[in-house]
Amino acid sequence: MKKIRFERAGLDVSNMCLGTMMMGTQIDEKTSMAELDLFVDMGGTFIDTSNNYAHWMPGATGDESEVLIGKWLKEKGGRDKIVLASKVGYDRHGEHQGLKASQIEYWCDESLRKLNTDYLDLYYAHVDDFNTPLEETMEAFDKLVKKGKVKALGVSNYYTWRICEAKHIAKANGFTDFTVNQPQYSFLYTKAGRDSSTPLNLNVSEERLDYLKANNMPMVTYSCLASGGYDDEKRLPDKYVKDGRWDLLQDTAKELGLAPSSLVLAWLMNSDKLPERPTIVPLVASSRLEHLKKNLEMSEYELDVELMKKLCYTKF
Repeated sequence: MKKIRFERAGLDVSNMCLGTMMMGTQIDEKTSMAELDLFVDMGGTFIDTSNNYAHWMPGATGDESEVLIGKWLKEKGGRDKIVLASKVGYDRHGEHQGLKASQIEYWCDESLRKLNTDYLDLYYAHVDDFNTPLEETMEAFDKLVKKGKVKALGVSNYYTWRICEAKHIAKANGFTDFTVNQPQYSFLYTKAGRDSSTPLNLNVSEERLDYLKANNMPMVTYSCLASGGYDDEKRLPDKYVKDGRWDLLQDTAKELGLAPSSLVLAWLMNSDKLPERPTIVPLVASSRLEHLKKNLEMSEYELDVELMKKLCYTKF
């Protein structure tokens, strides 16, 4: 698996990130452990979780993913070879949402305990908190870095202008800045007003791509395979626009002998071949080991610049 540098974060990561949201709940422990092993065996180093995964599942608390990863790390060792990311800010059963200083430090300590580690490589603000001053949030994150509990900071479900404000506050006060963005992003465009299940769970616009490129911020994109809808049209969420862009993807995948979902992964990972696009790392997950392996096998697939331009800029 290819390795890439998140320069401003100071992290070297695999060009695919393993999503663990359903591990320990929808995905049982045995399968979850096998998927973590497979990811590492195939050269993966970048693992993503959160302090609330997956609290919405029946009987779940929101601790399951982190606890399972912590157990795996304790059994397998090799913590220094893993780039481990977690998040704070979303609710757990309708409680604890927010990015107050006390919340950030408390939940960081909880994540460290569950993950059996004394530091996180990357810690995301999971969702914006408009009720807490950005100065308080950024100072609290900065303290975690200065204490050695966190190496680098990321930001997930924020508007671009709020990321920009956070950056100015960090610069003005000497705080550690957000250096990685994790939004929802996929090949198809979304319908106006229907791109989100929550107000800040936004798909990426060209404006966001420009901002990330200009600020040397890589993107780790979630929900990039549209719930399996690229390979099975019946599974495509209604929020996506199915126009000529859909046909372009299907036709190009057929020409290349790829599954459409595989082409989407390649398109994301080859994004920075275009000078105006940021580095993009797809976050991949599956409840089936064979599906995960198929996705991971795309990590070194190359698309040439002309095909990337066609896939990115063809107008319909």
